Amino acid sequence: MPNTAPYRLLSDWNAQDRVIELKLEIAGGATLAGAKLATTSLFRIHPECRIEGATLAGQLSNHHVFAQPEGTRIAPGQSWIIRADRLSHVLRHYTYGPKSAFLILADGSTHPVAVEPMTLNGVPGAPHWEEIAPQDLPAGAAPLSVIPAPRAVSVAGRRDPALPLVIATEAPLAAQKAFSAVRALAGRLFTRDEPLYCHGEGHIVAAQDEAALRDGAYRIAFARDGITLSAGGEDGYRHGFITLGQMLRGARQRPRDFALPEAGTIDDEPRFGWRGAHLDVARQFYAMQDVVDFLDCLAWNKLNRFHMHLNDDEAWRLEIPRFPALTEKAAFRGVGEILPPLLGTPAERTGGFYTGDDIRALVAHGLSLGIEIIPEIDIPGHCHCVLEVLPELRDPGETGVYRSVQYFPNNALNPAVEATWDFLAAVFDRLVELFPARHLHAGADEVAEGAWLGSPLAVALGERLFGKAETFTLQSHFLKRVQEMLRARGRDIAVWEEAALGGGLDAEGALLVAWRESKSGRALAEQGYRVVLAPAEHYYFDMARSAEWWEPGASWAGTVSLRDTYDYDPGSDWPDALKPQLAGVQSCLWSENLSLPGLFTHLVYPRLSAMAEGAWCAPERKDFARFLATQDLMPVSARG
Repeated sequence: MPNTAPYRLLSDWNAQDRVIELKLEIAGGATLAGAKLATTSLFRIHPECRIEGATLAGQLSNHHVFAQPEGTRIAPGQSWIIRADRLSHVLRHYTYGPKSAFLILADGSTHPVAVEPMTLNGVPGAPHWEEIAPQDLPAGAAPLSVIPAPRAVSVAGRRDPALPLVIATEAPLAAQKAFSAVRALAGRLFTRDEPLYCHGEGHIVAAQDEAALRDGAYRIAFARDGITLSAGGEDGYRHGFITLGQMLRGARQRPRDFALPEAGTIDDEPRFGWRGAHLDVARQFYAMQDVVDFLDCLAWNKLNRFHMHLNDDEAWRLEIPRFPALTEKAAFRGVGEILPPLLGTPAERTGGFYTGDDIRALVAHGLSLGIEIIPEIDIPGHCHCVLEVLPELRDPGETGVYRSVQYFPNNALNPAVEATWDFLAAVFDRLVELFPARHLHAGADEVAEGAWLGSPLAVALGERLFGKAETFTLQSHFLKRVQEMLRARGRDIAVWEEAALGGGLDAEGALLVAWRESKSGRALAEQGYRVVLAPAEHYYFDMARSAEWWEPGASWAGTVSLRDTYDYDPGSDWPDALKPQLAGVQSCLWSENLSLPGLFTHLVYPRLSAMAEGAWCAPERKDFARFLATQDLMPVSARG
């Protein structure tokens, strides 16, 4: 869509008065009369807010449409100023401000608007993202560029780093498969480097099976005449080859600090079985190559779970053959679409989804790297787009409005509408067809207080089952039925921690992800649940790394510095009797802010490696100074 007039949107947050000011500068073109300004942002204006300089002509969550006051005219060279003082939350970083904007003229045509970063208290400035300064290896640290740090190290000497790693021809099949996968992985991650692994001349690595080494564990013995890698299976071999490749690359890149040893041993094994990373592909769409690149980085960090958040209020990303309208309509946003522009998307139709063939390719890629993909279909809440596309899932007699924390109205699937269960059966059948993972994630987070209480069907169901209709007892009923549907399909349920509300789930086979704070996971374990810890205060990578205004991200859970992530010791506040219920840990990246180029890389790295070290090695093996000296050798993936 051509930009026929130069429009520019400035914004400022007055922190003292808690007022947002939007200033549309009009440098040319026709005089505005009867125009509307549409914006997307991270903040949301309260629907009942009194606004100066405009009326709120439309809103869905963070999408606002401001109408020019009747009878006003704004000529080129003038500005349109809008102020509002009742927002969803305090704004703490420039990334809370407008992300995209466009004008809707009186004739219905749309015109793009350039958006400048939001300022604080009228003070000029520009984004300056925190950088992690290069560090020297601390004195006394082993000269090994390995993340996560191995469990036990006793090494000496240096091998020639010019020679690549070569697997011995008599190696077991599991070792050969692992070597091939890691060789291909390094080739994708380090395209500008000389090969770390090859077939031909090099440091020969003999591999041998050792049943005593548990799943994922490995042992490396260095001697003058070669290297011996022992493992109990393919996962252990893969981890060992990655460790060898990391050491060799460090020895090449920084020979003064790092070496590939000539003698000694490394004994290593993972601390937790679940070492994961979550990515929200609903708020922003990630192309297949973006996801593949991210999986590669997870593998080099020895992570083994990828939690793929496939839907939310803002989009549905998975092709469901029985309900093609989901991806035809709910996978895209734009003017005239089921979903308006949200979270940085423009007026034009944008978006995307994953076909069955896409998912099969991702699953196969993950499995080749030892990564299991856990799909999430977030229900019963966070389903605005589903209910817009499939209105038959609503109770036609529902009255009143409840709003989610993101201001989406009446966005929860209704357990009393029978069509809900036909829809979910089709979705679960598709998940089981495409994803071999034992656990399928059913969301269960942030159902709004008051959900369903205006639905005569839901009220009648609640009264029949419980004597009274309450949101979270109805949610518990909903999730228990989902749990049984998954069990009937041979799978177990994973959910966010709110699934324990209102009576919760059957703890047998259920996995709950605790995200609020560390102690909430312990409370879940006390109720008998298996738990994955993903506390926002340590492992939510959409949180800004510092409190500085020009540092990007959110901070509703506080800021999460690299040190905050690294120093967290999962389960340290759990009694020994509960620790068997700690399945592991994962990071989470929610994508509301990720329309900005380069922000994915900045927010994820090197915090991903800091989390990976806590997931793999015991606290006594961690050393932040050593980590800082090594982290710049780890790969990063870029998005956009």
